[in-house]
Amino acid sequence: MLRSCPPATAVARFGLRAAAAGVSALAGLAVLPGLTPSAQAVPIRTENGWSVLLCKMSDVSGEPQTKTFFKQFFGSAGAGMKGLYDYFLNQSYGKVAINADVRGWYTMPYTQAQEAGKSRWDKINDCVNTAANAGYSVPAGNRIAVIINAQMDSGASGGRVLLDPGAWNVRFASHEMLHGYDLGHSFSNDTSYQNATWSQPGEYDDMWDQMSAQHVYSFDTGTFGEAGVGMNAYNRDKLGWLPMDRVRTFGSGGGSSGVVRLAPLQKRSRSGSLLVRVPFNPGDLYNYYTVEYQSKSGWTKGIPKSTVLIHEVKNGTPTLLRALNTAGKPPAQSISANGVTIKVLTTGSTATVQITSQIADRCLQGWVWREARASDHVCVTGATRSQVAADNAVKASRWVNGAYGPHTCVQGYVWREAFSGDDVCVTGAQRTQAKADNAQASARRNPARLVYGPNTCAPGYVWRQGDAADYVCVTGATRAQVANDNAVKASRWVNGAYGAHTCRQGYVWREAWVGDDVCVTGAQRSQARADNAQTRNRVANPAG
Repeated sequence: MLRSCPPATAVARFGLRAAAAGVSALAGLAVLPGLTPSAQAVPIRTENGWSVLLCKMSDVSGEPQTKTFFKQFFGSAGAGMKGLYDYFLNQSYGKVAINADVRGWYTMPYTQAQEAGKSRWDKINDCVNTAANAGYSVPAGNRIAVIINAQMDSGASGGRVLLDPGAWNVRFASHEMLHGYDLGHSFSNDTSYQNATWSQPGEYDDMWDQMSAQHVYSFDTGTFGEAGVGMNAYNRDKLGWLPMDRVRTFGSGGGSSGVVRLAPLQKRSRSGSLLVRVPFNPGDLYNYYTVEYQSKSGWTKGIPKSTVLIHEVKNGTPTLLRALNTAGKPPAQSISANGVTIKVLTTGSTATVQITSQIADRCLQGWVWREARASDHVCVTGATRSQVAADNAVKASRWVNGAYGPHTCVQGYVWREAFSGDDVCVTGAQRTQAKADNAQASARRNPARLVYGPNTCAPGYVWRQGDAADYVCVTGATRAQVANDNAVKASRWVNGAYGAHTCRQGYVWREAWVGDDVCVTGAQRSQARADNAQTRNRVANPAG
């Protein structure tokens, strides 16, 4: 029986239904007031330390696996065992290399019966405290995975992971570790699917994404059991793993229709976007469709075939859109809703998708079309639109046959001139307002240009952009400094004690991420570290 990912308060085992056999805008601009996401944005990068603690119950002496097994399971550079190290390195496109410190086995001063009655959090802490009493304190900043030697409970709690003997496979462990990176469960729009008595309708039903736990298309790794599947594009975007220049926000450049080429997430060397966001809701810039292409290869070789997936993102959760009226409810290959149409045209080494959307012509939240005529989509306040409608309604009463023909304005009025030929008579103040609104037209239109996804920076911050995947939010001055340092990096390298990229006297490597060897002043390296430490506090809504 496959196991689910129950809430942290649950200690019982639940059964799961078995699984069936572009260019984006680069600036992380501040969001408009009131337009904050409910998702928790958590860009993750560089080597992330995991303390893996092996703990035994006081009355269960067996060690079902050796420490060596867990060193290989969590992996190390060059292990080549197709374990967790390899999974995360692949899914992050090389940005996350798990640095696992495996310790134990430790014997806890608690029996199996005593542990069984505790919460998952307490079980984890019992092991952490036992390790500390034995001389190993978890380093600050390390994530924690606790391994226990009796089947009892597995899952995540408070960003920490608990794995019993039934969960020592890549599919289950990577899912729980991704909870440790703050990802939630994935869903489909099939509300008739309920995985367990406690799960929500549609929860765990994106079988192309590891955050659907055990209800995914999987394959057997051999040594480390079931592998599960890869991750969907939204979750990779949320973790900051997609290069900015491979993410496209449709309509951000003003277009309303086009054919978009998609590269497979598993074959990013091919041309095309890895993710296309399709916004449609001016009132919620975090409510949009995503389009991606999944290839039947690599960690995703268990899926039935290569396919395009369309999700709706809302409240920080990606929901897979299935064709509910088709046998088997496969992923929808076309949708028409919310003023958007998406249709898959071709699949192969890459995929092409036709998209149409009028979002580029929509007003930002708080503005409405003026509609001085049917095609007048200049964005104005609601009061201005009401005034325009009122003026239009009485326009004939303000015309006389005079110096400017039959539409000469009566005394005290002038032509509005909101557009060429607009001879509705209004007050001088209203004509001035029309000119001012025309001048602000581009600033008030096209919500798509403000859609930057789950790592949108809070007001006052922008993406650092030290490279194409640097989503850390910093001040504008810091980003400018980073760009300047990047531009002159070659001039600060010499061939010396640290190789060809040894820094000249007075400079040090910036180290904004592992491998960042741009040479900067010591103060700038300190700034990079300080900015990294503030990552969660500078996204638009870090509290989720």
